[in-house]
Amino acid sequence: MANVQGADTGPDLTAMLDVVMQLLLYFIFCARLINEQTTGDIKLPVSQAAKPMTRGEGDVLFININPEGKVLALGEDPMNLTQTKLWLEKRAQDYRKDGEVKAALVVRADRDTSYESVYKVMQACKDKGFRRFKLRAEMIGGGN
Repeated sequence: MANVQGADTGPDLTAMLDVVMQLLLYFIFCARLINEQTTGDIKLPVSQAAKPMTRGEGDVLFININPEGKVLALGEDPMNLTQTKLWLEKRAQDYRKDGEVKAALVVRADRDTSYESVYKVMQACKDKGFRRFKLRAEMIGGGN
């Protein structure tokens, strides 16, 4: 390209740099959300039959349960069972299609959490309309 004075100028890269920066910020934000959903504070139980999630899972919600039985969800303070039921009701409304909740729940309970706490949370999920559950465990030999 030549301008009026005859000096040669290169292509304008402003728009391309703007798109690159937006993509970079998008991926940084997404990576941060994934890390918060699968917090390292939860020590998963060990299992020989644990297997990774597949891509065809559809909509997935992560629920972490700490050793005290409190539920940890993305962007929320630790919740007791009553608060968890309210949170689940809102999520069920978000994912309800054709009369049923389409999202799967991934339950990541700490290995020191009592079975009673896990059972109560899963029963609350069932009462709110969730039907697809996945329990996460750590594979023997690493991974989660």
